[in-house]
Amino acid sequence: MRLALALALLVTAVAAPLAVASAGERDRAQVALPDRAFSGPGWRFRDVDNFREQFRQDQRRFRRDGDSPVIVVPQVVYVSPGRCWQAGYWNYQWVPQSYSYNAWVPGQWSPDGFWIEGHYEAAWYNSGYYQPVWVEGYWSRC
Repeated sequence: MRLALALALLVTAVAAPLAVASAGERDRAQVALPDRAFSGPGWRFRDVDNFREQFRQDQRRFRRDGDSPVIVVPQVVYVSPGRCWQAGYWNYQWVPQSYSYNAWVPGQWSPDGFWIEGHYEAAWYNSGYYQPVWVEGYWSRC
């Protein structure tokens, strides 16, 4: 497959300059034609006719006899992939922790005027820590 592709490319590279050289002087433009779409006095009143004449001149400029071959060489196109790999990385995740413990509540007077003896009451201690976590790589759009 590679040999056939290389051979086709070699034949095209050799044949293209020969075909262009054999076209000769008859295909060259003798005079560069000016853009006449809006030239001359009164173009505002005859703009449709001016555009029509410009179109005819453009068609005459690129018309071919048909006896010489036209060589079309396809262009090589390099396409980058539409997806990119994002590498993995270290991140940190919060790990909450809660502890219950008994807290001593000292004695006190209530709003009704009664004495409340000191006692132990359940309480919570909230804390936590950060642990390292590896985040895997993934594919994303470039």
